[in-house]
Amino acid sequence: MTDKVRLILIAKQQDLISRVKLALSRKPYIESILVVARPIEVENKLARHQINVLLWNLDEFRPEHSWAINLQKRFTFHILYTSVIGGRQISVPITGNDAFIQKPPVFTDTTSARYCASVENHMDSLVKRQRPPSMRDWAKMVENNGKQKIIAIGSSTGGTNALESILKAMPVDMPPMVVVQHMPSGFTKLFAERLNALYKQDVSEAQSGDFLMNGRLLIAPADRHLRLIRQQGKIAVECYVGNRIHGVMPAADILFESVAEVMKRDAVGVILTGMGSDGARGLLQMKNAGCVTIGQDEESCVVYGMPKAAKDIGAVDYELPLDKIPEMILHQAGR
Repeated sequence: MTDKVRLILIAKQQDLISRVKLALSRKPYIESILVVARPIEVENKLARHQINVLLWNLDEFRPEHSWAINLQKRFTFHILYTSVIGGRQISVPITGNDAFIQKPPVFTDTTSARYCASVENHMDSLVKRQRPPSMRDWAKMVENNGKQKIIAIGSSTGGTNALESILKAMPVDMPPMVVVQHMPSGFTKLFAERLNALYKQDVSEAQSGDFLMNGRLLIAPADRHLRLIRQQGKIAVECYVGNRIHGVMPAADILFESVAEVMKRDAVGVILTGMGSDGARGLLQMKNAGCVTIGQDEESCVVYGMPKAAKDIGAVDYELPLDKIPEMILHQAGR
């Protein structure tokens, strides 16, 4: 996406239209806002006006899955779905370019302000993330060339506190980190924002196309798997909806398996406190690819499930208490 946003509102609800148009008209990157009353009008306007963002009111129009998916194959754009019904109850085709925004049942001054702030934050994020990177950022991005190791972490129950302990002990220019933390839908973004506010590193909920950089921690969004990909010679992430693994999505196994494939030996795998066995199989693949692997010990775990499962199949090189893990990560990453 370019720095300029050309937006279509698929809606007939006048209070929604007026509030969003008023909020976004203040944004310097907004080039145009079109309103369509029927989804069938969208295709023509996508081609004629080079639209790159849709805001879709699901309470008025539900997309046909095949039609929406085919449209996204033919055009490049982001969709912000919105509804008074929670995102988990809405059945829509979700890709890495989509997001969901909860809409208030009634637009009062207070609810409108909150809703419009959420819309603005999503738009700001899209522009920021899709803007061509600066030369300084490009130099910081990770290549798969053996000169930079990345850190891949999987965690569940008790993992939020464990992750915070690790981040607190890391330098500002820490090695790039990618995290799968099992959390309910919506909470990964809040967790990332909290860590980003507390610490000097760049912490965010991952979106497809985000590059790995020193000093950056990406947290897999709830209800989407995350894997590493190669993009423009650099290492980036892809977030996508797929089948649940071990009953969870995102799954640490998906992340670890992609790390083994993309990074080979140039990564450190860490499995932290959590229930179940997610991450064990993927961590073993990382170890077999030549990566160093670390597991949290039983005494410091809230639930010694995931680390034990990994240890039992021989996937863990070093089992350590939580307070010793940051030092080992930095040592194995060559810091």
